[in-house]
Amino acid sequence: MRLIVPLFSTMGGLLLCLLLLFVFYYLRFYRHGRIMLGSGLPGSFDDEQQAIRDEEMYLHTLDESARQAYFRAKGRGPLKYGFLKSRTDWLAYQESSPPDSTNTEISLSQFLSIQEKGVSAWEFEPDLETTNCIVEYRTEMTFYDTECSVQTNLPLPKQNDMYYWEAKLHELPANTMVAIGLATKPYPAFRLPGFNKYSVAYLSDGTRRRSQPFFGKGYGPVGRQGDVIGCGYKPRTGTVFFTRNGKRLEEAATNLKKSIFPTVGANGPCSVHINFGQAGFVFIEANVKKWGLAPMNGTLLPPPAYGSSELGDSVLLAAGFNGNASLTQGEDSSSAGIVPDVSSPMTPGPPYLPSDISLTNLSHRQSGMPQIPGIHAPPDYSSDASSVLDDGAPGPSGAQQPLLSPDEEETRRFDRM
Repeated sequence: MRLIVPLFSTMGGLLLCLLLLFVFYYLRFYRHGRIMLGSGLPGSFDDEQQAIRDEEMYLHTLDESARQAYFRAKGRGPLKYGFLKSRTDWLAYQESSPPDSTNTEISLSQFLSIQEKGVSAWEFEPDLETTNCIVEYRTEMTFYDTECSVQTNLPLPKQNDMYYWEAKLHELPANTMVAIGLATKPYPAFRLPGFNKYSVAYLSDGTRRRSQPFFGKGYGPVGRQGDVIGCGYKPRTGTVFFTRNGKRLEEAATNLKKSIFPTVGANGPCSVHINFGQAGFVFIEANVKKWGLAPMNGTLLPPPAYGSSELGDSVLLAAGFNGNASLTQGEDSSSAGIVPDVSSPMTPGPPYLPSDISLTNLSHRQSGMPQIPGIHAPPDYSSDASSVLDDGAPGPSGAQQPLLSPDEEETRRFDRM
């Protein structure tokens, strides 16, 4: 009995070792599946091979304009489609402009701009030479009759767990397709997001595309005029999801951890308005958790509201009221004498004479101020005319003689003789 227990324990240990060895051998040599030759990220070797297979299978299904745009983005194509293999004739966009060719991370100056302006720091910048699109008020885009896309000036930040933005299909004809998504920069402006490498998009035909120029996969409802398409991004996992009219859809992409920019494109006339957080979202969860790209208001104070009904809100107007108030505390302007302001500096010129009738710097003389010799206040025309003397001296009533014309002075001089 003492020998049976150690024997069974030894045999059990051997069987367990053989089982583990068999499982390892099977998984190592007999398992069939997809061999990941790359990292699994967009642009890796495995994705390149899949792209080649897709090109062989689906390229013939595209029309001439679609094939032309495909080879224009790729750089060169086979001669049977009328494209040259020379790189000097066709710009190899993907090879000459990879996403890491330029530094697209948020710089220090851009970070400070975001702190000052808040969410208003983001705006769409169309390439006027290659795109047929007009951007108004930073986020309101109007597309016309050619296929193009527009990207923002700043990428999505990576500090928070989630970022979210929405696009409203303000005007969308039935024969126009709109693509809402994310893409790296530089990105070909003549391609919609989702059609070229390093991009993902939700299309208004109800499909989604991730670096797929040939076909899209069914994803959500068809977009119509007035719908709101939202896009969410998790920087830590590179996960992208979309919403439609406040309802969240499934994840559209993962492992998209490059510096990506909000991108909107269309192949026909339409109008799209973007909300980065400057207003409330249709997706309620984004409002509750504050998933906007930045705070609604930055540290930069807005300008004063000129033209407001409340005049006290204006600093300049308030200062003007204080000046008027100090004026009313003294003597009334109608009763106060008006004398030249001799205390203020005067412009160079001839000295001032009492008989000079040119314009002078006048100021109100408050009551109780001494009269400046040689300078008199204007005459009181309501006084008795008989009190005015010929030599200009004040009469009995204290009024000064009014100025006479040269002819009148000469006539009086002859009368005295």
